[in-house]
Amino acid sequence: MRKERPSGDPRSDRPSEAAPSTASHDPGCAYFERLEEVERRHWWCRSVRRVALARLRRIPGERPVILDVGCGAGGFLSHVRRARPAARCVGADFSGEAVAFARTNLAGSLLRASAADLPLASDWADAVVLHDVLQHLPRGDDARALAEARRVLRPGGVLSLRSNIGARVETESASLHRRYDPAALARLVRDSGFEVEKHIVLHPLAALLGRLRNRRAAPRGHSQDLEGGKGLAVNLPGPLINEAMDLYSRIEDAAITRLPNPIALGDSQLIFARKPLAGTAR
Repeated sequence: MRKERPSGDPRSDRPSEAAPSTASHDPGCAYFERLEEVERRHWWCRSVRRVALARLRRIPGERPVILDVGCGAGGFLSHVRRARPAARCVGADFSGEAVAFARTNLAGSLLRASAADLPLASDWADAVVLHDVLQHLPRGDDARALAEARRVLRPGGVLSLRSNIGARVETESASLHRRYDPAALARLVRDSGFEVEKHIVLHPLAALLGRLRNRRAAPRGHSQDLEGGKGLAVNLPGPLINEAMDLYSRIEDAAITRLPNPIALGDSQLIFARKPLAGTAR
């Protein structure tokens, strides 16, 4: 997969600074408006964001460079900026519509780029975020995206990777190309030259309830609905249910993140890995 690169030096270590756009939203922005709302309000999105931010807050340095690949509407990046206000945050997405929408909410560095071909210098970032990106890439580009993440990271830099979970499946769907068994995903990350520091599988209760619902109908208001492409079909739970699940997930997440190994049941997995220091690289 090749992606049109932004104008200027294709391997510049300084992405262009883009001011927020004042252009009116075209019809294609409706999807990203809905995505932004869901990411902001849904208990599931709050949960996975909370766990990732807890790790990113610990990145050393006063002004770390944090790259969010597949930034979408820019919701996660905005939370990173609040958590690390002195950090230099950069967002990249394959979709020009996503970048255009993100610019309406975020001032700063945003670029259109493929996760498998980043127009950035090597050894440049302190952290790379790849959240729900790998499963949507064409066959083979998941490994290429991890290789690119490793290339742009400085030695000792952190990878925050989130993916779906389940029995392996290969499709030609525009929205979902594969699912990842936890052992297979960890192996892919290690084979890409990273050292896995923490592997977490989240939401066992939600996954169990989803399986029970699947016996009767497709799950609603659940993370699996987030796998859609342009046909985003997420239904936010009612306010009381959403807040109750948010409270429960805080307790569940706190317990799960303390476990030494990932549990067997869940609906999302996060891997925090590190690029080896110079002299210890594979």
